[in-house]
Amino acid sequence: MQQLTNCPVCDSPKISFRNQVGNCERPKEPLHWSLFGCDDCGLGFLNPQPSWQELIPYYPPDYLCYNTHVDDEDAVVEEAKRRGEYRHIPVPAGKRLLDVGCGGGSFLQVLKKLGVEVKGVEPGESAAAAARDSGLDVFTGTLEEYIAQNGTEKKFDVITCSHVLMATPSPAQTLDCMRQLLAPDGYIWVSVPNLDCESARLLGWRWHSAYFPRNIIQFTPKTLSKAGEVAGLVIRRQSTYSFPAAVAYSLCLRWRHRWFLPHKISSRLLSENYLQQAAKELDSRGEGEAILMEFGHPQSLD
Repeated sequence: MQQLTNCPVCDSPKISFRNQVGNCERPKEPLHWSLFGCDDCGLGFLNPQPSWQELIPYYPPDYLCYNTHVDDEDAVVEEAKRRGEYRHIPVPAGKRLLDVGCGGGSFLQVLKKLGVEVKGVEPGESAAAAARDSGLDVFTGTLEEYIAQNGTEKKFDVITCSHVLMATPSPAQTLDCMRQLLAPDGYIWVSVPNLDCESARLLGWRWHSAYFPRNIIQFTPKTLSKAGEVAGLVIRRQSTYSFPAAVAYSLCLRWRHRWFLPHKISSRLLSENYLQQAAKELDSRGEGEAILMEFGHPQSLD
């Protein structure tokens, strides 16, 4: 555990204790973790900060994000071809793409079938090994370790980092590493849970995407933007996205904690049409469950 004296994003020494937090998956356990906040930029973060070694027990070999394939992969590939995008990203056929925190490589498998030259970086040894066994080019370690071993000469047209940056100890440093690997006209696509979303404000650490202690950083659009700025990047696009299933889970959690309504009952009250409309409404206000932000080099916008 590392005791922090400065904000992990803006480096301000004006940080202060906010409250004790627990693990949303084990809500009856004691509140083991201390959540701090930056009084300058507003970032939320665990302090002291657990190391990767201390967090390994929270990432078992069967962890969901370590899947090597998506369900009905061929259908997913055909739908991505029809739409010209996959997971909000235009399909960069013939381009070089790096996925930071690629897990078992299911995202890269789809893109590879779409004609993208793919590479992954993954600190989890079992996940990285599984991805390589399925034919993917994946480096085991952090992005900083990848650069230390391989340098920055090979550039990538697209760098993706999906729900990973909030699990990195120095987000601005990790974004700076991405910047060093980014081609001049390329872009970096990042998604993280949105601390500004309605359910996060109401549920606090009990919100399913707070996900302590796996997530050691809590982002809002403002603080994610600040991390990009510190890394020498500029925002090209930003929005929020609410997956209807995530909205459903958040609503069920809110009803359970407010009215003690069991999940098996509350989930039956939510129609697919209602969830789609609720998700659309949240995103129209910029208060969706996840932040989507696209960064580029400053000169790429000239």
